[in-house]
Amino acid sequence: MRALWTHARRFSGEQLTYAQEGELVYGIEPRWYDEEPFRRAAAMLEEALPGAGDLRTRLARWYDAVAVPSDILEQALRDVAAELRRLARETIGLPEGEDFELELVTDERWLGYAKYLGGLRTQILVNTDLPFLAADLVNLTSHEIYGGHHTHHVWQEVELVRGLNQLEWTITLLWSPSAVIAEGIATVGPKIVAGDGHELAAAVLERLGFAYDAETGARVTEARHQLWPVSANVAMLLHDRGASPEEAREYAATWSLQPDDRLDKLVDSQLRSPSPVYQHCYWQGHDLVDAEVRGDAKRFRELLTARVLPSDLAA
Repeated sequence: MRALWTHARRFSGEQLTYAQEGELVYGIEPRWYDEEPFRRAAAMLEEALPGAGDLRTRLARWYDAVAVPSDILEQALRDVAAELRRLARETIGLPEGEDFELELVTDERWLGYAKYLGGLRTQILVNTDLPFLAADLVNLTSHEIYGGHHTHHVWQEVELVRGLNQLEWTITLLWSPSAVIAEGIATVGPKIVAGDGHELAAAVLERLGFAYDAETGARVTEARHQLWPVSANVAMLLHDRGASPEEAREYAATWSLQPDDRLDKLVDSQLRSPSPVYQHCYWQGHDLVDAEVRGDAKRFRELLTARVLPSDLAA
């Protein structure tokens, strides 16, 4: 209700600070991420990707090497989803009759999006503006479907809407504290359901004729995970600290180490975001949910239908 009231204030023309939007809409204090973990991640990448050229060049070369061919991408996503469905049933359970629709799209700010349709079905959209990395195959599919958003929604419908007649759960308030919980669940869920997922990705891709080095992929992804909060810092630079797009891009290049096309996408995504503070929901949500479930599938499953706010988990 506070989030809705805040949006009404915004739509009537009131200007909110970045911190006010975080507190009143999402129930968090948007956090600047210290760069020390980014330095450690760079050291990890140095070890994982030896060879000629500076680190950004080597990482770009690795990105090219693990890009899933476009002609097998949809099948790879579907095959990974089938394996994740089996694993999700074993670890956290799934209601009978759940299913999803998959569509590859272009010209979107995000990589993946899950739109819950009701009736235990979710529309999954995957953006192919940039080459899709084999290293992201399991994590993205789990984040959006089995272990993440789809799983979250279907259990809410079964237990809260159908079971307890709590019809308010048929409404998804995207810009609200529920986003922090939802993104936290979707970032923690992949590890609960599939571990690091790289062996699974390699096995699926091998059947489709594409070789993926799971060991190197796991090492690089561990480092990339430490770098993901760079995007939250970029959002804060642009919308709270008065940085220019060029300054934000330079910051992203220094710390994220991504190739130029991905830097352009990162900065453009934050410039086009209708709610830049949302970017903090991923990593602050991850920290809250991870601390709450502590790697335990039972605790994770209970959180899927718990009525909690970010402040509850922080406490």
